[in-house]
Amino acid sequence: MLLLAALALRVGWALSLPDSGRDALRDLPDQLEYFDLAQSIADGAVMHFTDPRFEQDVYAYRTPGYPVFLALTGPDLRLARLLQALIDTSTVLATYLLARRWLAVGPSLLAAAFTAFNPFLVYFTGLALSETLFTALLAWGAAGLAWSTGDLRRAWPAILGAACLALSAIVRPSALLLAIALPMVMPIGWRRRAVITVAAVACLTALFAPWAMRNERLLGRAVLATTNGGITLYDGFNPAATGASDQSFVQRMPELQAMNEVERSDYLESLGWRFISERPLEAMRLGVVKLARTWSPIPLSAEFGRPLYQVIGIAYALPLYVLIILGLWRRGLPWGVVLFLVAPAIYFSLVHVMSVGSLRYRVPVEPLLCVIAGAAVQGRRASALEAA
Repeated sequence: MLLLAALALRVGWALSLPDSGRDALRDLPDQLEYFDLAQSIADGAVMHFTDPRFEQDVYAYRTPGYPVFLALTGPDLRLARLLQALIDTSTVLATYLLARRWLAVGPSLLAAAFTAFNPFLVYFTGLALSETLFTALLAWGAAGLAWSTGDLRRAWPAILGAACLALSAIVRPSALLLAIALPMVMPIGWRRRAVITVAAVACLTALFAPWAMRNERLLGRAVLATTNGGITLYDGFNPAATGASDQSFVQRMPELQAMNEVERSDYLESLGWRFISERPLEAMRLGVVKLARTWSPIPLSAEFGRPLYQVIGIAYALPLYVLIILGLWRRGLPWGVVLFLVAPAIYFSLVHVMSVGSLRYRVPVEPLLCVIAGAAVQGRRASALEAA
Protein backbone atom coordinates (compact mmCIF):
# COMPACT_ATOMS: atom_id res chain seq x y z
CA MET A 1 0.00 0.00 0.00
CA LEU A 2 2.87 2.35 0.77
CA LEU A 3 4.46 1.68 -2.63
CA LEU A 4 1.14 2.24 -4.39
CA ALA A 5 0.65 5.53 -2.53
CA ALA A 6 4.17 6.63 -3.44
CA LEU A 7 3.64 5.73 -7.10
CA ALA A 8 0.26 7.47 -7.26
CA LEU A 9 1.72 10.63 -5.74
CA ARG A 10 4.58 10.72 -8.21
CA VAL A 11 2.52 9.86 -11.28
CA GLY A 12 -0.03 12.49 -10.31
CA TRP A 13 2.70 15.10 -10.04
CA ALA A 14 4.23 14.05 -13.36
CA LEU A 15 0.90 14.26 -15.19
CA SER A 16 0.11 17.67 -13.70
CA LEU A 17 3.13 19.30 -15.34
CA PRO A 18 2.98 20.95 -18.77
CA ASP A 19 4.37 18.91 -21.63
CA SER A 20 5.58 21.33 -24.26
CA GLY A 21 8.90 19.71 -25.10
CA ARG A 22 12.07 21.73 -24.85
CA ASP A 23 10.17 24.97 -24.19
CA ALA A 24 9.02 23.60 -20.81
CA LEU A 25 12.62 23.54 -19.59
CA ARG A 26 13.73 27.10 -20.23
CA ASP A 27 13.50 28.18 -16.58
CA LEU A 28 16.25 25.75 -15.50
CA PRO A 29 19.34 25.73 -17.76
CA ASP A 30 20.53 22.37 -16.41
CA GLN A 31 17.38 20.74 -17.78
CA LEU A 32 17.95 22.27 -21.20
CA GLU A 33 21.50 20.94 -21.24
CA TYR A 34 20.39 17.40 -20.42
CA PHE A 35 17.58 17.57 -22.97
CA ASP A 36 19.91 18.76 -25.74
CA LEU A 37 22.47 16.10 -24.86
CA ALA A 38 19.75 13.45 -25.01
CA GLN A 39 18.50 14.81 -28.33
CA SER A 40 21.98 14.61 -29.84
CA ILE A 41 22.23 10.96 -28.75
CA ALA A 42 18.77 10.17 -30.13
CA ASP A 43 19.76 11.80 -33.42
CA GLY A 44 22.80 9.53 -33.68
CA ALA A 45 25.29 12.38 -33.28
CA VAL A 46 28.19 12.70 -30.87
CA MET A 47 26.80 13.67 -27.47
CA HIS A 48 27.04 17.45 -27.16
CA PHE A 49 25.09 20.63 -26.62
CA THR A 50 25.66 24.27 -27.51
CA ASP A 51 26.57 26.41 -24.50
CA PRO A 52 24.85 29.76 -25.22
CA ARG A 53 27.20 31.60 -22.85
CA PHE A 54 30.13 30.92 -25.15
CA GLU A 55 28.29 30.03 -28.38
CA GLN A 56 30.33 26.86 -28.48
CA ASP A 57 29.57 23.15 -28.70
CA VAL A 58 30.74 21.29 -25.61
CA TYR A 59 31.26 17.53 -25.48
CA ALA A 60 32.29 16.56 -21.94
CA TYR A 61 30.44 19.09 -19.78
CA ARG A 62 28.15 16.32 -18.47
CA THR A 63 28.73 12.60 -18.04
CA PRO A 64 26.55 10.38 -20.25
CA GLY A 65 24.55 8.49 -17.61
CA TYR A 66 21.45 10.66 -17.39
CA PRO A 67 21.48 11.88 -21.04
CA VAL A 68 21.43 8.23 -22.19
CA PHE A 69 18.45 7.52 -19.94
CA LEU A 70 16.64 10.58 -21.27
CA ALA A 71 17.49 9.66 -24.87
CA LEU A 72 15.88 6.24 -24.39
CA THR A 73 12.56 8.02 -23.89
CA GLY A 74 12.76 9.87 -27.18
CA PRO A 75 13.53 12.27 -25.46
CA ASP A 76 9.91 12.65 -24.40
CA LEU A 77 9.36 14.67 -21.21
CA ARG A 78 6.05 13.04 -20.30
CA LEU A 79 7.46 9.52 -20.68
CA ALA A 80 10.66 10.47 -18.82
CA ARG A 81 8.64 11.83 -15.91
CA LEU A 82 6.50 8.70 -15.71
CA LEU A 83 9.58 6.48 -15.77
CA GLN A 84 11.16 8.62 -13.07
CA ALA A 85 7.99 8.21 -11.00
CA LEU A 86 8.45 4.44 -11.23
CA ILE A 87 12.19 4.65 -10.52
CA ASP A 88 11.62 6.87 -7.49
CA THR A 89 9.01 4.46 -6.17
CA SER A 90 11.66 1.75 -6.39
CA THR A 91 13.78 3.93 -4.09
CA VAL A 92 11.07 3.50 -1.45
CA LEU A 93 11.39 -0.27 -1.78
CA ALA A 94 15.18 -0.05 -1.61
CA THR A 95 14.90 1.98 1.60
CA TYR A 96 12.65 -0.65 3.14
CA LEU A 97 14.97 -3.50 2.17
CA LEU A 98 17.97 -1.59 3.46
CA ALA A 99 16.23 -0.96 6.78
CA ARG A 100 15.08 -4.59 7.10
CA ARG A 101 18.70 -5.68 7.12
CA TRP A 102 18.89 -4.35 10.70
CA LEU A 103 15.42 -3.21 11.80
CA ALA A 104 12.04 -4.80 12.45
CA VAL A 105 9.10 -4.39 10.07
CA GLY A 106 7.53 -1.37 11.79
CA PRO A 107 10.68 0.80 11.93
CA SER A 108 11.50 -0.25 8.37
CA LEU A 109 8.07 0.89 7.20
CA LEU A 110 8.65 4.21 8.93
CA ALA A 111 11.95 4.64 7.05
CA ALA A 112 10.21 3.76 3.78
CA ALA A 113 7.33 6.16 4.55
CA PHE A 114 9.74 9.06 5.03
CA THR A 115 11.16 8.27 1.58
CA ALA A 116 7.73 7.76 0.03
CA PHE A 117 6.47 11.16 1.15
CA ASN A 118 9.69 13.12 0.76
CA PRO A 119 8.35 16.22 -1.03
CA PHE A 120 11.62 16.94 -2.79
CA LEU A 121 12.03 13.43 -4.15
CA VAL A 122 8.51 13.81 -5.53
CA TYR A 123 9.36 17.24 -6.94
CA PHE A 124 12.48 16.04 -8.76
CA THR A 125 10.59 13.25 -10.54
CA GLY A 126 9.01 16.00 -12.62
CA LEU A 127 12.31 17.54 -13.71
CA ALA A 128 14.75 16.56 -16.45
CA LEU A 129 17.56 16.36 -13.90
CA SER A 130 19.70 13.50 -12.65
CA GLU A 131 18.46 13.52 -9.02
CA THR A 132 15.82 10.79 -9.35
CA LEU A 133 18.00 8.30 -11.21
CA PHE A 134 21.02 8.99 -9.04
CA THR A 135 19.07 8.63 -5.78
CA ALA A 136 17.66 5.28 -6.86
CA LEU A 137 21.06 3.93 -7.89
CA LEU A 138 22.60 5.06 -4.60
CA ALA A 139 19.78 3.51 -2.54
CA TRP A 140 19.88 0.20 -4.42
CA GLY A 141 23.67 0.19 -4.28
CA ALA A 142 23.59 0.58 -0.50
CA ALA A 143 20.87 -2.09 -0.18
CA GLY A 144 22.92 -4.54 -2.23
CA LEU A 145 26.01 -3.93 -0.11
CA ALA A 146 24.01 -4.26 3.11
CA TRP A 147 22.66 -7.70 2.22
CA SER A 148 26.08 -9.20 1.54
CA THR A 149 26.24 -11.26 4.72
CA GLY A 150 27.22 -14.71 3.46
CA ASP A 151 30.58 -16.05 2.35
CA LEU A 152 32.38 -14.89 -0.76
CA ARG A 153 30.49 -17.39 -2.91
CA ARG A 154 27.24 -15.62 -2.02
CA ALA A 155 28.40 -12.06 -2.54
CA TRP A 156 26.22 -11.41 -5.61
CA PRO A 157 23.96 -8.81 -3.87
CA ALA A 158 27.05 -6.74 -3.06
CA ILE A 159 28.40 -7.15 -6.60
CA LEU A 160 25.10 -5.79 -7.93
CA GLY A 161 25.29 -3.03 -5.33
CA ALA A 162 28.79 -2.10 -6.49
CA ALA A 163 27.53 -1.99 -10.08
CA CYS A 164 24.70 0.35 -9.06
CA LEU A 165 27.18 2.64 -7.32
CA ALA A 166 29.37 2.70 -10.42
CA LEU A 167 26.35 3.58 -12.56
CA SER A 168 25.47 6.33 -10.08
CA ALA A 169 28.92 7.84 -10.65
CA ILE A 170 28.45 7.96 -14.43
CA VAL A 171 25.14 9.72 -13.72
CA ARG A 172 26.66 12.15 -11.22
CA PRO A 173 30.47 12.20 -11.37
CA SER A 174 30.85 13.78 -7.93
CA ALA A 175 30.00 10.27 -6.61
CA LEU A 176 33.06 8.70 -8.24
CA LEU A 177 35.05 8.27 -5.03
CA LEU A 178 31.93 7.33 -3.04
CA ALA A 179 31.49 4.27 -5.26
CA ILE A 180 34.83 3.07 -3.87
CA ALA A 181 34.53 4.45 -0.33
CA LEU A 182 31.11 2.98 0.51
CA PRO A 183 32.16 -0.66 -0.03
CA MET A 184 35.21 0.05 2.11
CA VAL A 185 33.03 0.91 5.13
CA MET A 186 30.62 -2.01 4.76
CA PRO A 187 29.90 -3.55 8.19
CA ILE A 188 31.33 -6.96 7.20
CA GLY A 189 34.69 -8.74 7.34
CA TRP A 190 37.70 -7.13 5.71
CA ARG A 191 38.13 -9.88 3.11
CA ARG A 192 34.63 -9.44 1.76
CA ARG A 193 35.08 -5.66 1.87
CA ALA A 194 38.23 -6.02 -0.22
CA VAL A 195 36.50 -8.22 -2.81
CA ILE A 196 33.53 -5.87 -3.15
CA THR A 197 35.80 -2.82 -3.37
CA VAL A 198 37.74 -4.48 -6.20
CA ALA A 199 34.43 -5.23 -7.92
CA ALA A 200 33.44 -1.56 -7.57
CA VAL A 201 36.75 -0.43 -9.08
CA ALA A 202 36.28 -2.89 -11.96
CA CYS A 203 32.76 -1.57 -12.65
CA LEU A 204 33.98 2.02 -12.56
CA THR A 205 36.82 1.19 -14.94
CA ALA A 206 34.42 -0.47 -17.36
CA LEU A 207 32.25 2.66 -17.41
CA PHE A 208 34.78 5.47 -17.25
CA ALA A 209 37.60 4.11 -19.44
CA PRO A 210 35.54 4.33 -22.66
CA TRP A 211 34.33 7.79 -21.61
CA ALA A 212 37.90 9.01 -21.04
CA MET A 213 39.07 7.54 -24.36
CA ARG A 214 36.18 9.21 -26.15
CA ASN A 215 37.15 12.54 -24.60
CA GLU A 216 40.79 12.02 -25.58
CA ARG A 217 39.70 11.56 -29.17
CA LEU A 218 37.37 14.58 -29.20
CA LEU A 219 39.15 17.04 -26.92
CA GLY A 220 42.76 15.99 -26.90
CA ARG A 221 42.63 15.07 -23.21
CA ALA A 222 41.34 11.97 -21.47
CA VAL A 223 38.84 13.84 -19.27
CA LEU A 224 37.79 11.26 -16.68
CA ALA A 225 34.79 13.12 -15.28
CA THR A 226 33.65 16.38 -16.92
CA THR A 227 34.83 19.80 -18.03
CA ASN A 228 32.36 21.27 -15.55
CA GLY A 229 34.76 21.03 -12.61
CA GLY A 230 36.57 24.33 -13.07
CA ILE A 231 33.47 26.49 -13.39
CA THR A 232 31.90 24.70 -10.41
CA LEU A 233 34.95 25.31 -8.21
CA TYR A 234 35.12 28.97 -9.17
CA ASP A 235 31.35 29.25 -8.65
CA GLY A 236 32.00 28.31 -5.04
CA PHE A 237 35.17 30.33 -4.51
CA ASN A 238 35.29 33.76 -6.11
CA PRO A 239 35.14 37.33 -4.74
CA ALA A 240 31.36 37.50 -5.24
CA ALA A 241 30.57 33.98 -3.98
CA THR A 242 27.67 33.59 -1.54
CA GLY A 243 27.56 29.81 -1.14
CA ALA A 244 24.75 29.52 -3.69
CA SER A 245 25.27 28.89 -7.38
CA ASP A 246 25.61 32.05 -9.45
CA GLN A 247 27.59 31.68 -12.64
CA SER A 248 26.86 35.18 -13.92
CA PHE A 249 30.59 35.87 -13.49
CA VAL A 250 31.16 34.37 -16.94
CA GLN A 251 29.58 37.50 -18.42
CA ARG A 252 32.32 39.58 -16.79
CA MET A 253 35.16 37.39 -18.07
CA PRO A 254 35.47 37.96 -21.83
CA GLU A 255 38.71 35.97 -21.91
CA LEU A 256 36.65 32.79 -21.54
CA GLN A 257 35.17 33.22 -25.01
CA ALA A 258 38.45 32.41 -26.75
CA MET A 259 38.99 29.15 -24.79
CA ASN A 260 37.70 25.66 -25.47
CA GLU A 261 35.90 23.74 -22.72
CA VAL A 262 39.04 22.07 -21.39
CA GLU A 263 41.05 25.30 -21.29
CA ARG A 264 38.13 27.12 -19.68
CA SER A 265 37.81 24.51 -16.95
CA ASP A 266 41.56 24.59 -16.24
CA TYR A 267 41.61 28.38 -16.11
CA LEU A 268 38.64 28.72 -13.75
CA GLU A 269 39.93 25.89 -11.56
CA SER A 270 43.25 27.71 -11.15
CA LEU A 271 41.39 30.89 -10.17
CA GLY A 272 39.32 28.99 -7.63
CA TRP A 273 42.37 27.44 -5.97
CA ARG A 274 44.10 30.81 -5.98
CA PHE A 275 41.14 32.32 -4.10
CA ILE A 276 41.32 29.53 -1.51
CA SER A 277 45.07 29.93 -1.00
CA GLU A 278 44.99 33.74 -0.81
CA ARG A 279 41.82 34.06 1.31
CA PRO A 280 41.65 30.93 3.48
CA LEU A 281 39.44 32.45 6.17
CA GLU A 282 36.90 33.60 3.61
CA ALA A 283 37.04 30.16 1.99
CA MET A 284 36.32 28.55 5.38
CA ARG A 285 33.41 30.94 5.98
CA LEU A 286 31.96 30.05 2.59
CA GLY A 287 32.33 26.36 3.45
CA VAL A 288 30.23 26.80 6.59
CA VAL A 289 27.60 28.71 4.61
CA LYS A 290 27.43 25.92 2.03
CA LEU A 291 26.93 23.30 4.73
CA ALA A 292 24.15 25.38 6.24
CA ARG A 293 22.48 25.79 2.85
CA THR A 294 22.70 22.09 2.07
CA TRP A 295 21.23 20.93 5.39
CA SER A 296 18.84 23.78 6.10
CA PRO A 297 15.33 22.46 6.85
CA ILE A 298 13.98 25.51 5.01
CA PRO A 299 14.64 25.54 1.25
CA LEU A 300 16.83 28.50 0.36
CA SER A 301 17.21 28.23 -3.42
CA ALA A 302 15.30 30.58 -5.68
CA GLU A 303 13.21 27.77 -7.22
CA PHE A 304 11.90 26.90 -3.73
CA GLY A 305 11.37 30.49 -2.62
CA ARG A 306 7.58 30.31 -2.38
CA PRO A 307 6.29 30.24 1.22
CA LEU A 308 4.33 27.05 0.51
CA TYR A 309 7.50 25.23 -0.45
CA GLN A 310 9.22 26.44 2.69
CA VAL A 311 6.35 25.27 4.91
CA ILE A 312 6.34 21.86 3.24
CA GLY A 313 10.12 21.63 3.51
CA ILE A 314 10.29 22.37 7.21
CA ALA A 315 7.25 20.18 7.97
CA TYR A 316 9.11 17.24 6.43
CA ALA A 317 12.70 17.96 7.48
CA LEU A 318 12.24 18.78 11.16
CA PRO A 319 10.57 15.48 12.19
CA LEU A 320 13.11 13.58 10.11
CA TYR A 321 16.05 15.41 11.70
CA VAL A 322 14.64 14.84 15.21
CA LEU A 323 14.25 11.10 14.58
CA ILE A 324 17.74 10.86 13.08
CA ILE A 325 19.18 12.48 16.21
CA LEU A 326 17.14 10.12 18.42
CA GLY A 327 18.25 7.14 16.34
CA LEU A 328 21.88 8.12 16.87
CA TRP A 329 21.44 8.95 20.55
CA ARG A 330 19.61 5.73 21.44
CA ARG A 331 22.08 3.62 19.50
CA GLY A 332 19.41 1.55 17.79
CA LEU A 333 22.05 0.48 15.28
CA PRO A 334 25.66 -0.68 15.69
CA TRP A 335 28.20 2.05 15.08
CA GLY A 336 29.60 0.24 12.06
CA VAL A 337 26.15 0.31 10.47
CA VAL A 338 25.69 3.97 11.39
CA LEU A 339 28.98 4.82 9.69
CA PHE A 340 27.85 2.96 6.57
CA LEU A 341 24.55 4.87 6.48
CA VAL A 342 25.96 8.34 7.15
CA ALA A 343 29.04 7.98 4.93
CA PRO A 344 27.26 9.33 1.80
CA ALA A 345 25.96 12.34 3.77
CA ILE A 346 29.45 13.10 5.06
CA TYR A 347 30.94 12.56 1.62
CA PHE A 348 28.58 14.90 -0.23
CA SER A 349 28.79 17.51 2.51
CA LEU A 350 32.55 17.66 1.94
CA VAL A 351 32.17 17.60 -1.85
CA HIS A 352 29.80 20.53 -1.86
CA VAL A 353 31.87 22.54 0.59
CA MET A 354 34.20 22.68 -2.40
CA SER A 355 31.48 23.81 -4.82
CA VAL A 356 28.09 25.26 -3.86
CA GLY A 357 25.44 24.41 -1.29
CA SER A 358 21.86 23.47 -2.14
CA LEU A 359 19.07 21.27 -0.85
CA ARG A 360 19.21 19.22 -4.06
CA TYR A 361 22.61 17.86 -3.05
CA ARG A 362 21.38 16.35 0.21
CA VAL A 363 18.18 14.81 -1.12
CA PRO A 364 19.87 11.68 -2.61
CA VAL A 365 21.34 10.63 0.76
CA GLU A 366 18.11 11.05 2.73
CA PRO A 367 16.81 7.49 2.09
CA LEU A 368 19.86 6.13 3.94
CA LEU A 369 19.36 8.60 6.78
CA CYS A 370 15.72 7.52 6.99
CA VAL A 371 16.96 4.11 8.16
CA ILE A 372 18.57 5.83 11.16
CA ALA A 373 15.27 7.63 11.77
CA GLY A 374 13.55 4.25 11.82
CA ALA A 375 16.09 3.05 14.39
CA ALA A 376 14.75 5.71 16.80
CA VAL A 377 11.50 3.73 16.99
CA GLN A 378 13.31 0.41 17.19
CA GLY A 379 15.43 1.73 20.05
CA ARG A 380 12.38 2.81 22.04
CA ARG A 381 10.72 -0.58 21.70
CA ALA A 382 13.91 -2.40 22.59
CA SER A 383 14.31 -0.27 25.74
CA ALA A 384 10.73 -1.02 26.82
CA LEU A 385 11.20 -4.78 26.38
CA GLU A 386 14.49 -4.68 28.29
CA ALA A 387 12.86 -2.81 31.17
CA ALA A 388 10.01 -5.33 31.30
